[in-house]
Order: sequence, then structure tokens, then C-alpha cells
Amino acid sequence: MVSAIESLLERPDDVQAEGRILAGGLAALPMLREFLSRDLDFASAEHVESIFKKLLKAKLALPVSGREARELARFQRDVGFVLKYKSYAVKAASPLGYSLIVQNEGEGFSFQRHVTHKTELFHILDVTPGGFVFLCEYGDWVQHYEPNLFAEWLNGKPHPFFDRCRRTPKPGDVFVVSELGTVHTAIGCSIEEFATVSTDMVDRLHDQNAGKITPEKFNQAWARERLRALRLPDGNRLVDILSETGAATPIGPETVEGGERRVLTDSFVQALTYRLSPNAAGAVQTSGEYVSSIRIYTGTGTLAIASATERDRIDEYAFEVGETDLLLMPPGMNYRFVNTTSGAFEYSEHRILPQVAFI
Repeated sequence: MVSAIESLLERPDDVQAEGRILAGGLAALPMLREFLSRDLDFASAEHVESIFKKLLKAKLALPVSGREARELARFQRDVGFVLKYKSYAVKAASPLGYSLIVQNEGEGFSFQRHVTHKTELFHILDVTPGGFVFLCEYGDWVQHYEPNLFAEWLNGKPHPFFDRCRRTPKPGDVFVVSELGTVHTAIGCSIEEFATVSTDMVDRLHDQNAGKITPEKFNQAWARERLRALRLPDGNRLVDILSETGAATPIGPETVEGGERRVLTDSFVQALTYRLSPNAAGAVQTSGEYVSSIRIYTGTGTLAIASATERDRIDEYAFEVGETDLLLMPPGMNYRFVNTTSGAFEYSEHRILPQVAFI
């Protein structure tokens, strides 16, 4: 199995090697874990991630038992994110479209649009000095964009249209890019991204990063330390992305069993954040048709996962989880978090239909 993955990294078109890996089913997961713990270049990281997605797609196309669901959740917990390095940021991706992105100060995505499938929500976790979000409609971009003029604006020269498209976000701000074709970027931010896909699917309209080299400090140890420091903001605002004034509406908490939650969006994906009170048990939830990525930010506790036939004994199937863990929840499962500490237990959940995630 190891040699098959090595072969695929050297020759991405090696159909036989890919077939051997996929034929192994869940037995291939330990080998993937070994590769995902390496510092891979961007293309190789996305290739290993694509193999993981194909394994998941095949597995989740069939009914999943409670035992298999717990195995998948533990595997995702132990592996964590797929780390992808670019010159301007580290992207920590899950196979289902949920990612954490830590950008360098003053650097960020190209100015881009999605033309197929990918829509996304940016939840701003932190902003470095001068950080901003840029959003406009594509037709307006075409009318105003000229490469040299835009480069001058990026270097500080005022421009009435581009200035109107620039937003200075606060931690907790939510930007929903739900329409294909919207021109967007984020610069100098740490972002929780809830998207329909975690891989690059962009039309780069202005790429200020072209030719830049990935910093040597970008490695597993550095990235995981930065990810560990991320926290959920205390409040949230939904920003009207095309409003000239950047109008924002507060997203208030909803009281749920054991604590509170905030619904950041409920459309192309469900993006949710939860806070469990000290020593509190959350409600038993049902994943239904959705598959979830769950990231724990603070606290330690337990997660119990049970199939429909195991639901009455759900607490027998609990295992320990804690800060920085990434978990995967298959469809058709019942699950409950319990906060076992005297502090808060906070996590985010990205819920998506498999037919959307596994395009």
C-alpha cells in the first residue's frame, strides 16, 4: 500500500496504483495517515487528500455501522487537517470542504472568482494590521480593472471603486460568498472557511502572489502551533458583502441543551458554532443525510457516536476528544458531546450533503 501511494505521488496518472489503494477500503487509512503527517508540496497534499476523499465517497455511498463511524471519527481526530503551504498562507483542509487558513500579515488570496461548484463562507477569526476583505460583482470588476492601476491601488494609491469594495473585518465577521462569479479575496486574516470543496477551483483575476516562494518556516510544527492558538470569537456579525457601507447584522446565540449555538449560515452548507457550559452534556443530535466536519477549539470532553440500533445505549460508545481535534461524522449517526471540564467547551460544525462534498 505504501508503494502504491509513493507511486501516485511520483506519477499522478498511475491508475493501477490508485486502484490498489481504493480496493483496500478503510484498511488503507493507516497508510494515508503516515503520508498526511509529512510536509508535502501543495500538489502532493491535494493528491493524497483526493485519495482520502475517494475512499470516503465509496464508504459513505453504503450504510455505515456505528463501529465504522467511530473508526472514521477517530481516524480524522488522529490525522487532523491536510496541511497545504502557499507563499502567503497555510491552509489546513478537511476532505469535506471545511478549512482553517492562517495568512501572513499583508498577504492573502489572489483576487478571484469561482465559476463552477465552489461556494463558501469566511468566518474571520483574527485580523492582522491592515487586513481586509475585498468583494465586488464581476461585471463591475471588468469595468474598472486594469492591471497597473490595480497594482497601484494595492500599493496604497486611492481608487474610488476599489476603496468601496474593501472591507475592514472584525473577528467574528461572517462573509457568505454564495453566488458564483463574485470577485473576492481576504488579506492578512485567519479564517474559518465553510465551503463546498476544499481544493482550488478558482479563476484568478489578479494574482499578486505569482512567482513568490513558500517560506521555509511553513512546516507541520509551525502550522499546528498557529492552528492551536486560534479561538472562536465571542460574537458574530453577518456582513452584507455587496453593500457599499458594509452593513452587518448581529448573529445572536440560540439556547440549546447544555449551552448555546450560533447558525452562521444554513444554505449550501450548514455552518454552526457551539459552546457547552461547564460540565454540561449537549443534546443527542442526528446527522441525518449530512456528513460533518467538527473542529474543537477549547475544552476537553467526550463524543459518543451511535447508529440507530445503538441509540438507547449511546453513552457506552463515548471516547475522549479535546482542543484542536478534527472529527468526521458520517450520515445516519446519533452523536452527543459532553463537556468534562469546569471551563467552556467550544467547537464548530460544517454540515454538507455527500453529493455536494464528493463532486
